[in-house]
Formats: sequence, C-alpha cells, structure tokens
Amino acid sequence: MKCNTIIATSALLVTLAACGTPTEQCEARVASEQRNVRALLAEVEGNIARGYAWETQPVRDTGLRFCAGGYRGGNFGLGLSSCYGGTNTMRERVPIDPVAETRKRDALQQRLTALSTFGQSQCVARYGAATPQR
Repeated sequence: MKCNTIIATSALLVTLAACGTPTEQCEARVASEQRNVRALLAEVEGNIARGYAWETQPVRDTGLRFCAGGYRGGNFGLGLSSCYGGTNTMRERVPIDPVAETRKRDALQQRLTALSTFGQSQCVARYGAATPQR
C-alpha cells in the first residue's frame, strides 16, 4: 500500500510541475537559474575569502572491524570482521588561483545582473504576459 501512495504522489507532482502558462514556466526557469548562480557566487566568494576551495572526494570505507552481536542460533559472539562499509566522502582543501576565481566571480555577478534585469522581461517578450488562471 505504501508503494502505491508513493507512485500516486509522484504522478501528482509530475502533473503539477507541467502546469502553468509558458510565461510562468519560463519565469520559473529564470528564478531557478538565479538561485543556482547565487549559490555558485557564494561559493566563489567564500573561496576567495578563505584562499582555498573545498573539494569533495569519494573514499572507500574498508578495513577490520570489531564486531559484537547475536547470531541466529541465539549465541552471542565477539570477533574481528573485514567489512565494506560503502563509500564516504572526504573534504580537503585545494589551492585556488585568486585571479581565476576573481574572473569567475565577476562573470557570475554579470550573469546574475543580466538575469535580474532582463530574465523576466525576456519571458514576457517571448511568450506574452501571463494570464491569471481561474
């Protein structure tokens, strides 16, 4: 029953995502792009302020583990086990080129300014004014 609920909810969300006039969909894409550019801009400005960037790398979690627990027969056991714990991530500092980061920041600021100034108006110019739905 829970699986059916998830499928029905997903179908409803997909249907609702397709709603809206072309102008509203365009404006939503512009707003999403603005959020992405703001996030990238914040990351680049943080890198410049710190003098380094953070890089995330996957790390395999393997090794010997001390294990304690019960078994199916009801016996309790202690021991060592070689385990594969999956993949974790590790953050490490990476040096940056301040000049390149500054250029990246400037380009992102220009992109954000262009989106803020012209993004919504380009949607209206291309698709016409959004008409309120009743």
